[in-house]
Amino acid sequence: MCGGPILPVNAQSQGNGRVTGTVFDAHTKKPLGFATVFIAQTTYGTNAQENGTFQLPVLPAGSHELVVSFLGYETLTHAFTLVPGAQMQFRLELQPKANALQEVVVRADTNWRHNYAIFLKQFIGQTANAAQTRILNPEVLHFAFSSEENALTAEAAEALIIENKALGYRLHYLLKNFELDFKNGRVFHAGYPRFEAMKGSRARQKRYANARLKAYHGSMMHFVRMLQTKSLAQEGFNVRRLQRLPNPHRPAEAEIQRGIKTWRGQGKTIVISSNGVKDDSLQYWIQMSRLPKMVEYLYKDPVPYDQILQFDQAEDRFRFHFPDYLNVVYTREKEEPGFLRQNVLAKPRAATFQTSLLYLLAPFALLDRNGTVLDPNTHMVEGYWAWEKIAEMLPLDYQPPAN
Repeated sequence: MCGGPILPVNAQSQGNGRVTGTVFDAHTKKPLGFATVFIAQTTYGTNAQENGTFQLPVLPAGSHELVVSFLGYETLTHAFTLVPGAQMQFRLELQPKANALQEVVVRADTNWRHNYAIFLKQFIGQTANAAQTRILNPEVLHFAFSSEENALTAEAAEALIIENKALGYRLHYLLKNFELDFKNGRVFHAGYPRFEAMKGSRARQKRYANARLKAYHGSMMHFVRMLQTKSLAQEGFNVRRLQRLPNPHRPAEAEIQRGIKTWRGQGKTIVISSNGVKDDSLQYWIQMSRLPKMVEYLYKDPVPYDQILQFDQAEDRFRFHFPDYLNVVYTREKEEPGFLRQNVLAKPRAATFQTSLLYLLAPFALLDRNGTVLDPNTHMVEGYWAWEKIAEMLPLDYQPPAN
């Protein structure tokens, strides 16, 4: 979404493309010096000069999302496609925030520490990498809990500065939204991260490289890239269709609750027949209430590419669509111990291959060649991918070393 006119100008050159421009206040038309300008989820970024001008002199050709931020102004984003050997020039006008000049009323949040602890688990994660990741400016976060929706939301007054000492990145994360739905056990967050590679000794850089490669293997970025090159099996991915259907052995919820209510009024008497517990006893209805509402059916054969992937000529991108769920197993790495400890009530088990579920919230999703689903609102994940969060995130310009 753009905050003002954006005027591209093309010029011919060789090699990578080039992006330049100037950042202005949309009302006063004065330049905004030192505004932050970057390509979302990459290491490409800079700060505008005092006169508002900026340049990204070496930018790979392809689809990008330009992000411009300045304290007290609405964040501006603009999606564009850079042609090889082209230069694009932008005039970017930022809108002042509506409440930027209003009096700020500070209220004590007695639950802040509790909410922040929950936020860290659901945003940074609980992996081994998460243990080496911290937010340097947590004070910019504000939380709100809705008892009616049973949901926790978070917003940040400015970019979160996140230091990941495992992967060797410092992130400047503009949090767009965060919502934890306790009722349905789902979390959704979106934003605009900018990556800065951390410096260090040769030994430290080698550790970073190894950790990045490990984070990449089996990730959704890895999956999406291999999906588009049709090399999932070669890279260790097993993808099958999964259906979730109502459990045919479980009565309707209203019938179960009616049965429990009726037989609780009969005291603790349990009626027994020659076949065991009668269908109309309290014990029977309690047993029925414990049956899962849904049952899963996993197809035996891998899903053919032509059933989930089509090239969209108009968009010049791949269109991703499929019925039900995709059960994605990465067969070259097993689950981390922390993943197995999530549910303290579950029976202990040995680690197995990393398994994730992917399903669509829209008729289809468009895929970026760099390895992302373009619109985060079009899909949801469960399982291992849902457990891996910001501490596992890599920039879109990350490339694994050649074998």
